[in-house]
Amino acid sequence: MSDWLFVPPWGIRVVAAVAAAMVVLLAIRAYRERRQAPVRRQVAALVLRVIVIIAFTWIALNPTALRPREVPGKPALTVLVDTSYSMSTADVGGQGRLATALAVLQAKGALAALEKDFMLDLRTFDKDSRPAALSALTAAAAGKASDLGAAVSGAVGDLADRPAQAGVLLVSDGRATTEGALDAARLALARSVPLWTWCLGGDVPRRDLWMEVPGSEVLAFSGSDVELVAALRQVGYENRAFRVEVLKDDKVIESLDVVPSASGEAPVKVKVQAPAQGEHRYVFRVAEDKDEAEKANNERSVFLRVVGEKMRVLLAEGQPHWDTKFLVQCLKRNPRVELTAVYRLSEKREFAVVSAQGQQRRQAGDLFPRKPDDFAQYDVIIMGRGCEAFFDDKTEEYLADFVARRGGGLVFSRGKPYGGRFPALAKLEPVVWGEGATGTLRLAPTPVGRATPIFELTTVGQIDALFEQLPPFDQAMRTVGVKPLAVILAGGEPVGAAGSEEKTTVMAYQHYGQGRVVTVNASGLWRWAFHEKASEDEEVVYERFWSTMLRWLLAGSDFLAGADIALRSERRLYTDEQPMRFLVRTRGLDQEVYRPRLAIRGPGGATDLEPRPQAGGSYIAEAGPFPPGTYQVTLRNNLGKPAEIGMIVEVASASIENRVLSADPVLMQRLAETSEGQSLTAADVPRLGEVVRQWRARRELADQKISLWDHAALLAGILTILGLEWFLRRREGLL
Repeated sequence: MSDWLFVPPWGIRVVAAVAAAMVVLLAIRAYRERRQAPVRRQVAALVLRVIVIIAFTWIALNPTALRPREVPGKPALTVLVDTSYSMSTADVGGQGRLATALAVLQAKGALAALEKDFMLDLRTFDKDSRPAALSALTAAAAGKASDLGAAVSGAVGDLADRPAQAGVLLVSDGRATTEGALDAARLALARSVPLWTWCLGGDVPRRDLWMEVPGSEVLAFSGSDVELVAALRQVGYENRAFRVEVLKDDKVIESLDVVPSASGEAPVKVKVQAPAQGEHRYVFRVAEDKDEAEKANNERSVFLRVVGEKMRVLLAEGQPHWDTKFLVQCLKRNPRVELTAVYRLSEKREFAVVSAQGQQRRQAGDLFPRKPDDFAQYDVIIMGRGCEAFFDDKTEEYLADFVARRGGGLVFSRGKPYGGRFPALAKLEPVVWGEGATGTLRLAPTPVGRATPIFELTTVGQIDALFEQLPPFDQAMRTVGVKPLAVILAGGEPVGAAGSEEKTTVMAYQHYGQGRVVTVNASGLWRWAFHEKASEDEEVVYERFWSTMLRWLLAGSDFLAGADIALRSERRLYTDEQPMRFLVRTRGLDQEVYRPRLAIRGPGGATDLEPRPQAGGSYIAEAGPFPPGTYQVTLRNNLGKPAEIGMIVEVASASIENRVLSADPVLMQRLAETSEGQSLTAADVPRLGEVVRQWRARRELADQKISLWDHAALLAGILTILGLEWFLRRREGLL
């Protein structure tokens, strides 16, 4: 019995009053019967009657014992042991955190105590959780992540269905690299599974250097001057200069001594000249420091790729707007762009502005392409609002051929380019339109969008802050989705409507045959080119946005001069958690005969695979993930030109486990408190059985209530006393 209490049905005061009244009546009766028998001769009977009153009072008070609820067998205890890299930190009495934990858990006394009290289910976790044997565990902690929330949630889910469970013993430093730990603790509370947390380790100062680049690929025109930008970041070093080297094709072309600012950042810029064709690989590298937490992030590559010498652009607008005016002015200022802008003001009133080689002319009449050769004069066509007015019975065919077969780029620049339904353009669009328009929005690039050069609009790491500072655009047309093979590059965040669930696609693209089609679903982008509080970055962001997007479209054709096979990688920088994906595109080749082979060589070994054929003469291949390093990818062709295509891709570590090694006892404490468990020390682990029993005793649902008066012996005793009292009273002549 752990405890007992009185639970009277009418309250303790009522029972006490009744008992006192019965004693008073007994005294009055004894006084009245004193003439028949002196009080001293009534003592024995009175004592017996008092005993009976006490017995009935005991029954009325309903004495109840509280005993821990009996459970069949030993309760289950899940032990989660963190084996992520941070647990190798030697800051617990000179030993590693995991080594210290295992020394306690594997000790004979502690292990015997735990096995005596519990059915043990041991699991280790880092990125994933897995069963383990305690005797087989070693002090090696090398996990690349610590998904603490998923490990706890999985253990809680398994224990919740057990009739007898004692909770989860979490052995960790609390350094989680993913979200969801507190959500797991709330789940444990909801399912009455306590968390017993044992936190190991202390504070570890972090020292690290790393390079960042805004994008792994830069597109440029042949022979143009290009500024490549990177950023050196540091933490843990103060007032110190670092040597940064810039390498071109593995040769140092520039060395810089840079001093990071108080925020730990130092921009690194270098001007280079784009090659005549092909691409060059540039590497930004900072010298390693012996005290660094991670050395694999000390260099990053940028691939400078040529997309031609000039870009020929056609812009067609049936409903002229400020957006069109500013876009035309922007493109006219670009010396690498030859622009033809055609406008339709009414059925009988059309004119064009032609700008090339620094000269421009205005011409009345219809200059919109009317023959396939006319379309072939352009690399990119931009469609504004009301562009269906330019279409005749052949335009649909010629425009589709321009994109699909010639590899041209097509841009819808102000959302839905037509009113009502217009199948000739609808089939080319990557988005599916809804009804009406939204309010003002801010552009929010998706992760896929960030991986393209389109949003390389400012220095490293500043893109989100830049979009916050730029004026929002006027509106966007509502969308209900995208086409099956389309890719969303950016969404829209409503201004002044935090938490809104309305989702609008602002930028999306899809491959259409050999070319790309992009929708820019925004009115009011002209505001980016004209606002009062503009920083140096913001003053050119409008121009950068359009020029980089048009270069990206121009690069989308992929085919070099005289080539009928092209190879593209989904990205040039992968993480070691991402598979490599490649697209092989052909034109005019017999797919029954063509058999491409892809070879990948690098630190992860050698991989050979055959790309899978897709519709339209394209092929896809996927391999990996691969360990960090630089990989040479080679496409060998049994048909077509060129016979071999090579490219370089890089793989970087996705792990952030070793960037912060300090323990997080606050998180471990919150996990325990949220689940109504308890934080433990090393001394508490062997006596966890007693800790759990005390926890059960504090919980009402874990106790059995047992009435102490409900026994036949008590009734028999009362009847015996009453019989004896009756006998004594009869002998004294009181009956």
